[in-house]
Amino acid sequence: MGMLERQLEHDRDMRVLERVHNLITHGAKGLSILNGGAAVAILAFIQALIDKPAYLSFKPYAVGALSCFLVGSFLPAIVFFFHFAFLNKPYQKAEMRDKKWRAVWGLLTASSILAFGGGIIVSVGIFYAL
Repeated sequence: MGMLERQLEHDRDMRVLERVHNLITHGAKGLSILNGGAAVAILAFIQALIDKPAYLSFKPYAVGALSCFLVGSFLPAIVFFFHFAFLNKPYQKAEMRDKKWRAVWGLLTASSILAFGGGIIVSVGIFYAL
């Protein structure tokens, strides 16, 4: 393999890596905003229901969903620490790099699951309360 081919392969790899980093950054921001907005919506919904008799049966579901959304909005913020550490040390050992990648994708996946789970909890709570 000549020098030109190696340079082209390196450039292609760097573009792919840049796309992955952009995906992580935008995905983390989106998940944080989604879960944070859902937490605010739950609080507004609780405020609207607080004087109603349905509130007592909805309260445990609201607390559970609010917990899911709050934790789900916090996890993507942690992603940036692992992501930043990965970007600033590109030539670290493969096992450390793999651990950070797994941490980043695990936290983003957990945040997605919490957003979905919080939505299900709210839906079930509304079904039982009304």
